[in-house]
Amino acid sequence: MKVIVAKTAGFCWGVKRAMDAVLEASVRNDGRVVQTLGPLIHNPQALDLIGKRGVAVAEAPDKVQNGTVVIRAHGIPIQDLRGLKERQARGELKIVNATCPEVAKVHHKIKKWSPKGYFTVILGSHGHAESVAHRSFAESGSVIVSNLAEAEALTDEQLRKVLVVAQTTFTVKDYHVISDYIRNRAGEAVLENTICEDTWMRQDEAGELARTVDVVIVVGGKASSNTKHLAELAQHYGKPVQYVETASELDLGGFTGQETVGVLAGASTPTWLVDEVVDVLEQLGDGPSRWRSFLQGAYGSSSLMAVGAGLMTLGVHRWLGLPLGWRYPVLTAAYVVAMYLLSPFLDPLGLGAKGPARARFLERHRNVLLISATAALVITLGLAASLGVKVLTVVLGASLVGAAYKRRFRVGHREISLRSIPGSKDVVVSLALATVAVITPVWQEGRTWDLRAFAAVFLVGVLAFVRTVIYEFRDMQNDQIVGKETLPILLGKRATKVVLIALLGTLLAGTLWLTYENRSQGHPLAVALVLVTCAAYPVLYLWLYHERFTTGKNRFELSVDFSFYLVGLLALV
Repeated sequence: MKVIVAKTAGFCWGVKRAMDAVLEASVRNDGRVVQTLGPLIHNPQALDLIGKRGVAVAEAPDKVQNGTVVIRAHGIPIQDLRGLKERQARGELKIVNATCPEVAKVHHKIKKWSPKGYFTVILGSHGHAESVAHRSFAESGSVIVSNLAEAEALTDEQLRKVLVVAQTTFTVKDYHVISDYIRNRAGEAVLENTICEDTWMRQDEAGELARTVDVVIVVGGKASSNTKHLAELAQHYGKPVQYVETASELDLGGFTGQETVGVLAGASTPTWLVDEVVDVLEQLGDGPSRWRSFLQGAYGSSSLMAVGAGLMTLGVHRWLGLPLGWRYPVLTAAYVVAMYLLSPFLDPLGLGAKGPARARFLERHRNVLLISATAALVITLGLAASLGVKVLTVVLGASLVGAAYKRRFRVGHREISLRSIPGSKDVVVSLALATVAVITPVWQEGRTWDLRAFAAVFLVGVLAFVRTVIYEFRDMQNDQIVGKETLPILLGKRATKVVLIALLGTLLAGTLWLTYENRSQGHPLAVALVLVTCAAYPVLYLWLYHERFTTGKNRFELSVDFSFYLVGLLALV
């Protein structure tokens, strides 16, 4: 079976923004109640997850308790917002406004034209939270229109001077049909196509995918307007469509294992729910695609990082003037693979931290992955032993720290764990890689600890730290379970970005100064160019991936691990 997942499947950027706001609020709550006014998004599984974080749902403004209240992505009526702000002014509440900016744009359109006497026609779903919020801004009257028949029922007085806007998740085709009808009938009309880019991209892709596959699976909450529209679009092409919230709802009896299946998902559908559906479907097939899926899931990320870490080791050793060889780079790469593969199996919280699909994959391939991890660990320790007792001692210690990081140990009457230290994960990972790749070789080879040596440790440590934190951003945005051992949850997304930029800026300034001071050695211009690129790439990646291309699977996506490969260029200059 061939499974094709829509590039736009998963959270839209507005929903990701709202989820980030709730996750951060759930940590920095100062012991006070954290609640959302109405369901944050229309997906019960995502709501259940944030509920486990202690986030409650207040069904109405008068039900909001003192503490922190998060305004949902759909927005709320202006009267409700004013009431909450009055309570905030009295010190009863802290308001976190997670209204999607695309929704806020519609509010601004209505606030611009309604005071000028324009009657507002909102193309959307009756009773939908977003459309209800839009109506509250219309001073000159408003109505929600969901189809052409309702548009035909509008009175001449309503259409004498009219503003037409759309719920951000309305269907593009229906918008054009209805707005064209109103334009032809209205006396004076202002037409604002406020359907967000993410919505029309999803709808376009839904049509293209439905034309080319045998079966369409639509994943998302049954109360989600945009997800319903995707299912309707897919049905328009006459293909069998299954609309499910979770993989357990799939009707597997209708598959032969030979179909091409297209998977669509709504803007409020967590990525891990899509992954779960894809995982179940792929198990029905056989052949090369299944093997490719296994290899990618088992070794894709670890091998990408491992090869990059090995090349980075080689580049740093060349920069430091250490003897070049294959053993240190291979040792570093093998260490990365061993720790990466072992980590989920050593977690006392179980395999589900990355979602149910990943948990099932790990459980299904437990033996193969553990054998691979053990083999990588044996190679790591074997190479360390061949390099000397010092290397073996340090690498063995680093391996034990990595293996024990998530475990709890009882000391007297207390349980302690490295994981319980706020922000510890990011620090431990960066220190471990810097120790294996730089500190140990410098110590073993007897190289002087000068500024360049410390700069090399800082270079590797910072790039490893940044890489780990960026992947934590992705986990947060995919609605994964991350805790206070990670920097984004400890400090919040914005503050964490400031830390990353500060570290990379310090790295850039320090390495450039060091290159200038040693300009008489080697090829300083080439070295400086490599170092600038190494520091600049993660910043560019952070902006491109997390600020520009935030919809599901991106239109293109480079790996953050590429920064390790760039350091490897030092071996050539």
